[in-house]
Amino acid sequence: MSKQKQRVEIKPSDDDVIELRYYDGLRSSRYYSWEMPVDEANDLARWWKNEGADIKNGQLPVIDRKFGKVLISMFAQARVEARPIDRFGRPKFRAYSLPRAVIESLVASLEQVRPGSSEKESRKCSTRSL
Repeated sequence: MSKQKQRVEIKPSDDDVIELRYYDGLRSSRYYSWEMPVDEANDLARWWKNEGADIKNGQLPVIDRKFGKVLISMFAQARVEARPIDRFGRPKFRAYSLPRAVIESLVASLEQVRPGSSEKESRKCSTRSL
């Protein structure tokens, strides 16, 4: 059984929304698409970088883990479910069911946009400015 590679595109928009596109294959023009506000995308990417990438099968399921402005659930290694929450901590109506490849591409894309965004770099900046 051959494992087909997937292609992911991250397209920022003018109105603080990121479009995430997950293509069926490398040469395919068909894709799944999600539009997500930048602040929710940042929270999801921070969660993945801090905790999500290290979750093992024995630690699943993760149910309604609050991280910033999103509630995150993970029932299998391949997908992440994210629901934005309002200022009172209640889940909003929209939700995202994202493949792992999309989350990994989102993290890489946001790190390119914000160079020096690593924790080590931010500590350096804060100590230099004192």
